[in-house]
Amino acid sequence: MKKTSILFYFFITFSLHSQYCDVYVNHKNNKGAQHFICPESMKADLAQLYEAITKTHPNPYLYCTKEQLDSAFIRANNMVLTPISIFDYSMVISNFLQNIRDSHTFFNPRDLLVLSGNNYGIVPFYLIKIDSNFYLSKVYKKTLPVGVEVLEVGNLTVDSLFRLTSVLCPKESHTESALNEITSRMMGIVFNVRNIEDKIRMKYVNINGDTLITQLHRVKSNKLLKDEGWQPPKTISYDFFDDVAYLRIFSFETANERRFKKTIDRFFRKVENSYVSSIVIDIRENRGGFILLLEHLLSYINTSGKTFDLTYSYKRSDLDRFETLSKLKKMDFIKKAKRVYPRGMISKEYDFFNSPKGTVSHILYEKQLSNRRDYVYDGKCSLYINGLSMSASVLLAAWFKETNRGKIIGTPCFGSLQGTHGNPATIFLKYSGLPISISTLKLTPKNTQSQNLGDIEIDKTISFKKADLRMVKDPFEKQHSTD
Repeated sequence: MKKTSILFYFFITFSLHSQYCDVYVNHKNNKGAQHFICPESMKADLAQLYEAITKTHPNPYLYCTKEQLDSAFIRANNMVLTPISIFDYSMVISNFLQNIRDSHTFFNPRDLLVLSGNNYGIVPFYLIKIDSNFYLSKVYKKTLPVGVEVLEVGNLTVDSLFRLTSVLCPKESHTESALNEITSRMMGIVFNVRNIEDKIRMKYVNINGDTLITQLHRVKSNKLLKDEGWQPPKTISYDFFDDVAYLRIFSFETANERRFKKTIDRFFRKVENSYVSSIVIDIRENRGGFILLLEHLLSYINTSGKTFDLTYSYKRSDLDRFETLSKLKKMDFIKKAKRVYPRGMISKEYDFFNSPKGTVSHILYEKQLSNRRDYVYDGKCSLYINGLSMSASVLLAAWFKETNRGKIIGTPCFGSLQGTHGNPATIFLKYSGLPISISTLKLTPKNTQSQNLGDIEIDKTISFKKADLRMVKDPFEKQHSTD
């Protein structure tokens, strides 16, 4: 009921009632807040979405019952009885998907900017919530000093913008702490998706306590993508601070797997040849990626010698990993499977491949962790995480906790000890044209002892404070000397 009330509030506040609506939406050169879609089109898209979820997702009822999801579907249909903007419709969809509590099954509001093309200027900025206030953590062209308290952006108070963003933010398990971090992070995106004004002002409080207003710098989205100063850092880097070896992994997804592995190899070669008292692995803001790259990292710190065991839960569908293989790769898979059948893991995959659509299979993968140098660092090891660590990063945090490999420092990641989902497929809703990601895989650690679906417990909490932002200091750097 609370979610429905929030949606009604935003519809009344932000949607301009219009008699005209589109059956099919043409997003090009149209902002989502300006474009209205007809009720029957929205209902048809909701039906398409629910059918795709039930046919594709390996277990949409892991965190909610079928009855609860059915009720959410009915509520969503009741929200689209009159024409509403495509932006408001995206909130209806997101609110429905949040019931599944799977961050890989969601609508990304950024796609509304992508769909509208490159003709609209945006005001890139990030906010961070500290206690009950919001502070600027990054802004394009450094229009304002980082660390100022922000009160309003455009015609929205930051509290209203946070509530609006919470409707569009994905959920994962019952990780409420991480959800707050991600919601704060997405506020800038949601503002730009909704905004239709040319001039954007930000009201803020400076370091002297004065309340001021300034106009933000706008930039075309295609130009922003080419701005190296704004884009995230490279995938992986490392450094050494006295006797502490520091490895920063921004993502387990890379265009060059070989280069990623070689960087890991070089790091641990230096660790082996240096006097190192401890290693820090920093996966803050790591959105996940390839399991095989995670396994390569684990091979260097797996002091127990045990296999890395994950249960892969698949549902046979038109969108599963085997159906989306190219024709040549599918032929190669079948040929290799037949050659060794019924032995090996590939034979289990082949059985699943030959099963009828709708079949759910649980395949246990037991990975023997190894590297070419046959080296394992057995010293002290710490893991830095925060609420933006998700997907494969959650598996790493769960492994650290279950194996007691070292301290987990920071704030809870976006996932639980029960693992994560993955391999999302994208469908496009017929009438609205919105792209929706749907998980085709669930990965569950075999040795998970706890049934806790909440936060993975942190050994030491570290987060940004106002002073850290204003002095542009990373509070985690102070931790290096104590690791």
